[in-house]
Amino acid sequence: MRPQILVAAGAAMLVVATGCERPTMAGPAGSAQFDFMNGPADLPNVFRGDSVLLFVWADVSTDLVIVVNAPSGGVHALRRCGGALTPEPQPMQTVGEMQDVLRQLRLLGDVNIHIYSPVPSPFRNFMDLCQLTPFAQGSGNLTSTDNDRHVTGNGADAFGFRAQGIVDLVSGGSARVLAESERLIAPDGTITEILVNNVRLIPQ
Repeated sequence: MRPQILVAAGAAMLVVATGCERPTMAGPAGSAQFDFMNGPADLPNVFRGDSVLLFVWADVSTDLVIVVNAPSGGVHALRRCGGALTPEPQPMQTVGEMQDVLRQLRLLGDVNIHIYSPVPSPFRNFMDLCQLTPFAQGSGNLTSTDNDRHVTGNGADAFGFRAQGIVDLVSGGSARVLAESERLIAPDGTITEILVNNVRLIPQ
């Protein structure tokens, strides 16, 4: 099970191209078959679509929490916090689903970034931020990678997020935000190692 840093705040949607169903092909037995979406059967299949996700992680050393893809008003505007909004759908690419190892790539551009401080105690997930006001907010980019989304392989699953952008501080001025979280999950679903977990603000 994933730790509470990648939150499905709405229904995930996988949108594939029209005509992606495997065609029925007439011809002699043993003839080559091609899938409109996947290409030759021996190559990894690729799905592209949208997912509705909220990215949240904390850095206790800097006492900062980053939230990526919340509504412009912050976490309190989300439905699960009593608001009326959900995160914006963002592009997602999935490779290898038909080979039973789901690898995912998400590239989020010009998305909302909110910084909260101090880190709530205890901090379990974004719900602990519902009643808090962002320390800073702005926009930026996030890259999310996952080499075995459902942890179906024999080895550990490495996944992580990297975000960067410019935020305006409530106290005045602006700062560059650099944040990263990388983790390993064992085949049984337990977190074996936290490689990187940081959120930094660099004054402009």
